[in-house]
Amino acid sequence: MSTLSNRPENDVPQLGSSHNNDVAILLDLDNLVIGAKQINLTFDINLVLAHIKKLTNGRIVLRNSYGDSRQDQQLIRELATAGFVTRNAVRLNSFSKNLADMQIVVDTMETLLDGQDFGTYVLMTGDRDFTPLVQALRKRGKQVIGMGVKHTTSQSLANLCDQYIYYEDIVPTPELNESQVEELLVKSLQQLLINTERVRASVLKQHMSDSSNGAFDKSSYAEGSFRKFLENHPDLVNVEQVETTIYVKRPVVQQKPSAPLHIRYRRELKKRRLRVVERETRFTILKDLIRLLAANEQIRWRELIDTLADAYKANDQKISKNAINAVLLTARQAQVIHTLKDKSLSTAPVLLEMKGPKAFQESVMRCDAVYVKEILELAEEFDETEAALALYYEPKYSHYLKTLIKNFERLGM
Repeated sequence: MSTLSNRPENDVPQLGSSHNNDVAILLDLDNLVIGAKQINLTFDINLVLAHIKKLTNGRIVLRNSYGDSRQDQQLIRELATAGFVTRNAVRLNSFSKNLADMQIVVDTMETLLDGQDFGTYVLMTGDRDFTPLVQALRKRGKQVIGMGVKHTTSQSLANLCDQYIYYEDIVPTPELNESQVEELLVKSLQQLLINTERVRASVLKQHMSDSSNGAFDKSSYAEGSFRKFLENHPDLVNVEQVETTIYVKRPVVQQKPSAPLHIRYRRELKKRRLRVVERETRFTILKDLIRLLAANEQIRWRELIDTLADAYKANDQKISKNAINAVLLTARQAQVIHTLKDKSLSTAPVLLEMKGPKAFQESVMRCDAVYVKEILELAEEFDETEAALALYYEPKYSHYLKTLIKNFERLGM
């Protein structure tokens, strides 16, 4: 979330309110780009430009970047494509870093002396050494926007800018799948319960949010009550309420009798991101998936889930987004659909592979073949009746699975 400086309202210039709405961007490569890499984020200059344009509603006239251009040739090419001129400061010693800073200050002040009337300056850095520059610009009536990453940003610089944007807050958050959420929950509990028996549930939720850079907050698993989410994972966490406060503890370890083979099959498939959705629900989703993709040349993964979920809700069908996502993951592995590359699966375009009058029947067989192939590769013994119970909840489908195995080669399994 962007942070506004704590100054009187009438002292805060409104974005885009200058008589000249031209924008100058000065990018400190060492501070922002390297800072993003340190938290495993890829720096996307086009994402930044789009955000600045939307924020200022102005023309970005000056685009300069400063730093050692040898560090990331691909990034320099991307900057050049986006219209940036890179002022190279090859890092030979500790002074080289200061050289880039000085170039930023000199170039900025030259725009003022040369009469280049920029209404807004965007300083893409978190370095507190730039506070005098920010003060000089604001003194001359300029709007100053700062941008950086949280762990390298000086709070004094952020407070001084008219607005400060954290790069992490504008990066699209990838959708977490069920196994990733469970792993996040386990790791957070391990870290929080090292020296104590229990912690407040609110502390755990905040830790999960921070550890995932906000991805948990934006996932479907954070929708609704956090307590309900925790109670859906009794094998991972124990929920305890004391008066009005909810605590979390390690789960009570109990010796349980070995689960039936078909239950163990389902559990193992779920670990492999092949959750078995109940037969009728699975068929409904698969049939609607084929129909929707046949009518649309391509549609993005998350949009596809939302469209189906909204249709089911309108028809009063209790089919969750998690169930839709599970069927999509299986269909993708079965080559019923395929996805184009994108920043994350949630934004990836989805295309239909199975076409023709028997597309649905063929898709069902291919998805079932994926399940069965995974079961065959488990350490557990294979039992056709138990496999039928795992996938269809009825033993009578064992003969169908036996025939399916014989057709693996035709299905490309």
